[in-house]
Amino acid sequence: MVNPERFNALTEQYIDTPLPAKDTETITEWYDALSRSYDELYGEEQNKKHAEVLQVIGKREFNMIVDVGCGTGKLLGFIAPRSKLALGIDLSIQMLRKGKQGKTSLGIQWIRADASHLPLQDRIVDGVTSVSMTESGPVFEEHFNEISRIATVDALLVITIFGDKDRTSWRQPKETGIELVTALSDREQLYLLDKAKNRVGASSESSALV
Repeated sequence: MVNPERFNALTEQYIDTPLPAKDTETITEWYDALSRSYDELYGEEQNKKHAEVLQVIGKREFNMIVDVGCGTGKLLGFIAPRSKLALGIDLSIQMLRKGKQGKTSLGIQWIRADASHLPLQDRIVDGVTSVSMTESGPVFEEHFNEISRIATVDALLVITIFGDKDRTSWRQPKETGIELVTALSDREQLYLLDKAKNRVGASSESSALV
C-alpha cells in the first residue's frame, strides 16, 4: 500500500521522495512551468493516445490502478471509476495539483515520486498505465523494473515507449507475453503485458504436460 507516513489523502499532503539527480530537476521544472497550459498544448495529441489505451483496457476493472507519469490525470480520470483505488504518480507537483482540480469526486490519490523509485509495496497493483513517460534504453529498464515490482501476478500493464522501433527495450526485462499493440507515431510505441492471460496460458501448458 501507499506509505502512510508519506501520504495522507485527508490532509491533501503529497509524497515528496528523494529524486535521482540525473536531469530530474530540469524535467521537474519544465513540467511545473508547463502545467498551466499542458492540456491546451498537448490535449488533442494525448486524447488520441488515451483512446488507444482505453481500447486495450476494455471493460476490465481493478482493485488498484496506477498511472505512472500521470501529468494532469486525464487518462486516470477515465479509469478511476472502475477501480477501488486509483493513484496518479508524477514528478511535477504542479501537474498533480492541476490534476486534482475537478477530479476530487473520483477519489484519486496524487503522489509525487520518480518512476524509478515508486513508493509502493511489492505486488499490490493489478493495473498500470504509463503514457509518454519513458524511452528506450537504461531509463526504461529502471522504470519497467519498478512497474514489474509493484504489479501483481495477474496485473495488466499498458505502456508507451519513445524510440523503440526495433523493440530493443524488451531484451533485458525477464518478461514474456509482451505485445506490441500499435505505433502511436514514428517515435512512440504502445505495448501491452497481460499477466493474467499469460498465467492461463502457462497453466494450460503445464496441464497438458502432466
